Amino acid sequence: MKKIQILQIIVLFIFIISFFSILSTTNVYNEVQTKIVETLCLSCIKLKPNTIKEYRFETADGAPHPDFILENLSKGPVIIDYRITFCPGCIDLENNVFSKVFNISFPNPLEDDEDTEIPDLIYLKKQFKNTNITFIHFNTDDNNSLDVPPNGVYAKSRNVYDIVGDEGNPMVVFITYGYNHGFIEPYYSTLYEITTPQELLELIYESINLYNEHKDASH
Repeated sequence: MKKIQILQIIVLFIFIISFFSILSTTNVYNEVQTKIVETLCLSCIKLKPNTIKEYRFETADGAPHPDFILENLSKGPVIIDYRITFCPGCIDLENNVFSKVFNISFPNPLEDDEDTEIPDLIYLKKQFKNTNITFIHFNTDDNNSLDVPPNGVYAKSRNVYDIVGDEGNPMVVFITYGYNHGFIEPYYSTLYEITTPQELLELIYESINLYNEHKDASH
């Protein structure tokens, strides 16, 4: 009986050594880690119910809409792209969706060093269907950022639109106008995932239609 137990222990020991040997000599670990990070970043499981598109009047934390949003909203719908440094989903969104729709390239925040400051803030004005769109992109977790300091208005706006709190990153927010009990007010939708340029365009057109409909009604 003891011989069988010893044999089982030896086999288990050999298996463990072989397993870690494979991990150390291949990219399996990195590939698995990347997939896990992407899943958590996009919150595919926990945030699935919250990725449904829904427009709201009341902000997530009950605070007023930031002044920089209201100023730009007076000219047309506003789109905010919240970036965090270590976020494969953010990179994918930039390279495969935003860059194609807005024809823009994005800086890599990992290229920052002591002597250079990669811009953490991008303001872009563009027209769709003869309506002005303001696209605002910024990184919210670079503590050394000159453009988006941790306690600045841009970083703080994340809490205004993060409808699920600390469980995820509010990747994209669309802010337009809506009709709220007799008043025309800012109307926003927070999404935690956009997968294609076509999906983004459809959301842009929807925000434009809402904006033009209710902007005209306010006069």
